[in-house]
Amino acid sequence: MDDKLQSLWSEYRDACPDTEPGPDFMPGLWRRIDSRRQSATSWFRRWAEVCVFAALAAALFMSTVVIPSYLREPVYEANYVDVLNAAETSADGIAVLVGDIE
Repeated sequence: MDDKLQSLWSEYRDACPDTEPGPDFMPGLWRRIDSRRQSATSWFRRWAEVCVFAALAAALFMSTVVIPSYLREPVYEANYVDVLNAAETSADGIAVLVGDIE
């Protein structure tokens, strides 16, 4: 088993030789890391800006269209006592509302 593992490691070393780092190795590595980091953050930033804009548009729409339309119309046309006063009792003793039932 140990011989098989050693042969596997030697095949791996032959297939993937170590590269000798030059004087530009670390700056090049950091340039690649920063380029990937900036692309990921720019993507996230773009989606965050879209979400903020959509929330702002929804808030503006609700404050100018939806909320004033609710304020113009009364929420309730009658309260519970008014409905009970308007109810007529049928022959069976069941209260029937006047108006909407046909």
